[in-house]
Amino acid sequence: MWVKDEKTKCSYEISRHVRLLRHRYYGVTELRIFNPRPMVAYADSIEAVVRLCLEMYRKTSGIYIGVQPRVLDLFDKAPNCWRHACSAPNSNCACDRDIEYITVCFFDIDVVSEARAKGHPASEEELDRSYYAARLLSQEEGFALSSTICCSGNGHYVLAPVLPISVFDKEVAIKFQRFCQQVANKIAAQVEGVKIDPVYNLSQVMLLMGSTVNHKSQATPERPHRVAHFVTKPVQAKSFALYHMILNTEIPSYSSTSNTLQQKIKCDLSKIEECEFIKWCRKYPLQVTEPQWFALATNLANLEGGQELFYEISRLDMFRYNHQQTQRLIERVLNRGYNPVGCEKIKASGFPCPKLKYCHVRAPIYLTGLFSIWKG
Repeated sequence: MWVKDEKTKCSYEISRHVRLLRHRYYGVTELRIFNPRPMVAYADSIEAVVRLCLEMYRKTSGIYIGVQPRVLDLFDKAPNCWRHACSAPNSNCACDRDIEYITVCFFDIDVVSEARAKGHPASEEELDRSYYAARLLSQEEGFALSSTICCSGNGHYVLAPVLPISVFDKEVAIKFQRFCQQVANKIAAQVEGVKIDPVYNLSQVMLLMGSTVNHKSQATPERPHRVAHFVTKPVQAKSFALYHMILNTEIPSYSSTSNTLQQKIKCDLSKIEECEFIKWCRKYPLQVTEPQWFALATNLANLEGGQELFYEISRLDMFRYNHQQTQRLIERVLNRGYNPVGCEKIKASGFPCPKLKYCHVRAPIYLTGLFSIWKG
């Protein structure tokens, strides 16, 4: 049973986190858990967020909150209540197109070490290193008076509220991602052994402060699990400087970018959702191996809407998802002209399709009706 002080402290930290993200007036707040099974909830107030989180406290290894506000239309899919997370075509989890406003810049700072690579939590020395990088970032132009540092349990977060930016077209999202990556690259170059994860997709989630013990790794006496918490007092001030710096970030023109923005083949993309391999990747994202991920990319990258679908499925594995790596894989598939990986090779990679013997296509892409484009 909880003691009153523990429950009060937990509620207080959750409230501070939600206020810092500044979702009010710009949409609703998304909450997610991934075990014992994936669930999602949308909350329209701080009080609702607190209640929902307390319902799951100690029942899951992590409670996650959407960094940016979600479009109000999603509220009806889980209105102030927990519901089982569903995959497409009836997905009830937010994706990038469900974000209408950017209200905060978010950075996830971790360390690179042999112990961390083996799946152990960070040591105190490693936390000191990531904290040092977080302090450097929080002193950058535009961040100095509006940054908050949090401990994720294995590293540190930096959050900086920004004057809300309307995501009225794809170019705004690209500018935001490019700006954040430029800042991250500058800081990572100054601190040895530190990596800053590229978590700049608009639908990114983060650990909720105060209510979560980060159980993502194998603890030892020297490397314990820790509660995610605020390190510095949350700063509510919205940065006008960051607003202008983001919108004035230069990006390559669409005409000079790679084939990632071109070579899209019109088709009935919904038919590929009938593929057992696609369904499996959605249902078990943590089990998708590198060869299977590559196979997925070769079957989707050339299709109209296929790249967006590939990003959507890739993001379901929030522990390994990396926006830049995903983009580079799409570019590699297009620039090198890889044929779509067929069903037999997908089977050899470890996925025993239950329909393989009587399916009428040789690769998932052909479910769209594109039988004559590749030899396979």
